[in-house]
Amino acid sequence: MQLFKYICRNMLRNKIRSLLTILSVGFSLALMTVLYGFMASQETWKKDAAQENRIVVMNIQGFSGRLPIASVDEVRSIDGVVAAVPYAWFGGTFQEETMPFAQFGTDAEQVFQVWPNFKISPEELTAWQDNRQGCVLDRRIAEKRGWKLGERIRLKGTFYPFDLDLELCGMFDSPKNTDSLWFHWKYLDEGLRQEYPEAAGNSGTIFAKIQDKSEIPAAIKKIDERFASSETPTRSQTEAAFAQMFIDMLGNIQVLIRNIGFAVVFSLSLVAANSMAMSMRERVTEIAVLKAIGFPRLRIMLMILGESCLVAFLGGVMGVGLGCVMLQMMHTAVPQQFPFSIFEMLGPWIAYGFVVAALIGLISGLVPAIRASRLSVIDGLRRVA
Repeated sequence: MQLFKYICRNMLRNKIRSLLTILSVGFSLALMTVLYGFMASQETWKKDAAQENRIVVMNIQGFSGRLPIASVDEVRSIDGVVAAVPYAWFGGTFQEETMPFAQFGTDAEQVFQVWPNFKISPEELTAWQDNRQGCVLDRRIAEKRGWKLGERIRLKGTFYPFDLDLELCGMFDSPKNTDSLWFHWKYLDEGLRQEYPEAAGNSGTIFAKIQDKSEIPAAIKKIDERFASSETPTRSQTEAAFAQMFIDMLGNIQVLIRNIGFAVVFSLSLVAANSMAMSMRERVTEIAVLKAIGFPRLRIMLMILGESCLVAFLGGVMGVGLGCVMLQMMHTAVPQQFPFSIFEMLGPWIAYGFVVAALIGLISGLVPAIRASRLSVIDGLRRVA
């Protein structure tokens, strides 16, 4: 306990230098926490998707390929398929907002069978099904914007040369924040037939609910075999594989983030080591006096090393805490890019910042601690800090 008190007093001798070192470690580890949190959100999405008996059918060429709307009925006829719906991205802007929320054209009759864990009142579902310009959305969007039933939602087309004039008919509750709006695929197709006929009749992608998880491989094989000789061959996959595809589209980002982590550790170690070297140089005479009155080498080493570890630890606590706050704020502000809250992503990755902080403390304090422990009493008393 006495040793810890001495370490704390030494750290507070030069408050400005200690504070700046803590801040440099903290802000750098906050950035690192955000990067690792982004990776964790992708893995959480993948794990959640693996628990659902859903498959995604798309053109073998990917998002650039077409998938005729007639394909939806063919997918529905496959053994084991409970329901299937088109899922066409609109991507319009709302007022001055470029990406306000995700917007998909789908089938109001079966979409809640494909996502049975999404709940909506029967009255609101019927109102949507009966209204050609109707839409439903995640309740979180309505609460955030103060929207009520009957609200007019006008989306300006960006990918398509026409706008959508929608009426809010209902709100659904989902386990996770989807930040999504659903409208009638037929309404989208009608606009395409008038303004862009060659793009009409395209379902985009198809999401299908499978009766049992064990039937998924057989259903995927049957679907792809059925369309293999058609003009639009398909590539079907589980929703987890679909999520992994988006992760892969980002490139080898995991290696990049790890390399950034190594660079952070190296650069911060230099900063902290410089700070500790200056601190030890200022206390050369004091260290010599301590050794003269009987302080052993090990105790001197622990004092210096403990100070560097304490500074790094405080920076680590600040960095991890700040990073988690930033992740939660981004989840609230842009749930499309960060769909999970920090509490839903908790895992071993959260400790990486503390591990890095511990490494920085050990690396930066090791050399000054060894030098201090080897300092002779005579040399220490001769030198003037």
